Amino acid sequence: MKKDLVLAIDIGGTNVKSGLVDRQGRIARVLHLPSHAAEGRAALLAVIEKIVRVQCAHGPIAAVGAGSPGTVDHAAGRIAYMQAHIPRWTGTPLAALLARWSGVPATIDNDVNLIALGEHWKGAGKGARVQISLALGTGLGGGIVVNGRLFRGARGRAPEFGHMIVVPGGEPCTCGNFGCAEVYAAPGAMRRRAHQHLDIGMPSALREIKAFHAADILRLAAQGDHLCRKLCDDAVRALAVLVWNLAHAFDPDVIVMGGGMMKAGAPFQALLDAELKKYYCAAQLDPLYTLAVSKLGDNAGILGAAKLAWDWLDGTDRRT
Repeated sequence: MKKDLVLAIDIGGTNVKSGLVDRQGRIARVLHLPSHAAEGRAALLAVIEKIVRVQCAHGPIAAVGAGSPGTVDHAAGRIAYMQAHIPRWTGTPLAALLARWSGVPATIDNDVNLIALGEHWKGAGKGARVQISLALGTGLGGGIVVNGRLFRGARGRAPEFGHMIVVPGGEPCTCGNFGCAEVYAAPGAMRRRAHQHLDIGMPSALREIKAFHAADILRLAAQGDHLCRKLCDDAVRALAVLVWNLAHAFDPDVIVMGGGMMKAGAPFQALLDAELKKYYCAAQLDPLYTLAVSKLGDNAGILGAAKLAWDWLDGTDRRT
């Protein structure tokens, strides 16, 4: 029987998303399950195995592609390092497990790398020679696609844009350093910083919201809330520094931005545009970069995982 589909899996801290995807990028079946990642490796693997078995029951597949948080050793098919967000995830031989459960070849990569690959294949980065992707969610992740292929660096660790230092000596980051972009610009970090200020008695309308999100912080900032304005100013300033430096380092055709922060829409984009306009750019270099918002949304990771699997089967991505 012809195998004209691959199983694509996007592993997240909250959910594991999957789909059966053909060579044209059409998603035939989507299945989302809670990841239980906070419970650790065994709980997360149980969810992933269930997804593989359920999806494979719908017919033969050619391969499995999967994206995972953390530093992924693409060549070895294992998780090289994961912070405490997913206990005991470091060292997991995920590709081998996926191959065992599915009975077909499997390949893995970092989740935001695959978001970038998905956007380049079917989204806002389509046709770009050099594309940078930024995903602003619980953390701040990044991906680089050059001439249609992922750039992983010498040891497979690139790119960790969220841990580029934008405020030397700034607030502590979970990576162990201080002043990383993720500390200020990620929606999850904005909520954490808000709670820290509220805990010491800072007045804010946020106190009236039981479970607030970054969108609430942006909305209240626009209404003049002092704490929310501070949090937004810090986030936009950090992100602008990051974007400006990436533009000079990589000379990209496009910088694609996605994730929870971008769901806040035009108000946040307007703040970022205004901050970036503070930097000088010679007329001869204008435009230095193009900013674009993700076109694929929650499907970016699934499509990127599918493209990874198809490229692996075709020999265009040889786990390098």
